Amino acid sequence: MELLALIQQQIERDRRRGFRIDFTTDDERLDQLMRDLVGIFGEVGEFANLLKKVDLARRTPGYNAPSLDEARSALREELADAALYLFRLATVLGGDLEQAILEKIHFNDQRYRSLEQ
Repeated sequence: MELLALIQQQIERDRRRGFRIDFTTDDERLDQLMRDLVGIFGEVGEFANLLKKVDLARRTPGYNAPSLDEARSALREELADAALYLFRLATVLGGDLEQAILEKIHFNDQRYRSLEQ
């Protein structure tokens, strides 16, 4: 499935659930962007917190936390949560995230060409 199709599916679900996606003023749009930004940071924070515990367990004998293998599923879930917020942010801004990613990949290909081996 293409990224654009995933985004469209999630945004349709958000609409059905009553989460605002469409706005009439920039103030409304900015307010939603701020809320979704807090949301994405929260999910990235949950990812970071779990990864911190995994690392502590690896470095600290007796520290009770999951191994990386045990935490993989939960870590992927937090990344998926963050991705859904990213989809919302892109939609609220009115852009094509898939195209923006492709353009950024091309830009980075040029920027980091000298590093390729």
